[in-house]
Amino acid sequence: MARFLGIAVVFLIAGFAVVLVMIFRPQDMSDISTGANPVQPFVARDLNKVFSESISGAYAIRVSEEEINAYLAQTLELKQTGAAAGWVRLEKVLVRLEENRAEVIMVRKIGDWDFTISMWVAVNQTENARGDVETLIELDGGPMPFFSFVDRGGRFGSLVVPQGFLHLVRPAFIALAEQYPEEIRNGFEEMSRIRMEKEALVLDPRFDQSSSTLDF
Repeated sequence: MARFLGIAVVFLIAGFAVVLVMIFRPQDMSDISTGANPVQPFVARDLNKVFSESISGAYAIRVSEEEINAYLAQTLELKQTGAAAGWVRLEKVLVRLEENRAEVIMVRKIGDWDFTISMWVAVNQTENARGDVETLIELDGGPMPFFSFVDRGGRFGSLVVPQGFLHLVRPAFIALAEQYPEEIRNGFEEMSRIRMEKEALVLDPRFDQSSSTLDF
């Protein structure tokens, strides 16, 4: 029995060590289009203006992952709030667009070391009894690996975590969203149809989709 308990403790410690390594190892972001070219950086359009003109002109638009990340780089006020503000700084925010969802990634610096946290978001749209389209942004990253009955919420470093763990970092993402109230209103709340696909966000303000050119 003692031998069994000793082996169990060893495995428990080894598992805990692996989890710590994954948490403190930044996730791989090499697949994300950022527009960060040191020779000729990508200059994004004013996306809030793009969204507003789409609504007033009643036409659909497609915004690339590269342009969204370039816009964030050009407009985001990088500040760290809370108890960690004195020794942690927010380095950048990136968005990875996937089929039917997006992953919002914060890259923080502790000295010269990078630490990443992320949150998956998905858009759920329904039509109510009055015929209005209601848009709900959900923290949905699909099922957890090996535990399909649990929804994944984001990543701490390279470790995928369930939705419940997002309560630990939710204030940081709320503070981020508060920097872009108009973009969120015009780009999501005022759009009749929203689709996330790999490396692109497709938006259409028209309720009648019979003439859509973007194949919704």
